[in-house]
Amino acid sequence: MENQLEQLEDGVKRLVIQFNSLLAEKHKLTQQLATVKEELHKQSEDFQIERERIRSQHEQEKFHLQESMQTTIDGLIAEKNRYISVVKASSDELRRLLQRLPELQEDLNG
Repeated sequence: MENQLEQLEDGVKRLVIQFNSLLAEKHKLTQQLATVKEELHKQSEDFQIERERIRSQHEQEKFHLQESMQTTIDGLIAEKNRYISVVKASSDELRRLLQRLPELQEDLNG
């Protein structure tokens, strides 16, 4: 009977040791899980911040590109209008000269 009691006591001691070991491992894993969750949360925040920074940068670049393109377009339109004016003035001058041409020929012939 005493032998059975000692075996039972040894079994209980082993179970207590195993329980304490498992409890310590659970505590360690719980801490690791908390650390991983914290890191994941930090990475998620960093990602959102970087995403917003890139989006904002993209919007600014897009705005500047639109401004630049509009300036170029406005310049080209102004240049086109100047050319149209020059061509129109040249055309008017040529018409005027062509209208005088018969008069000059008549004056030379007459």
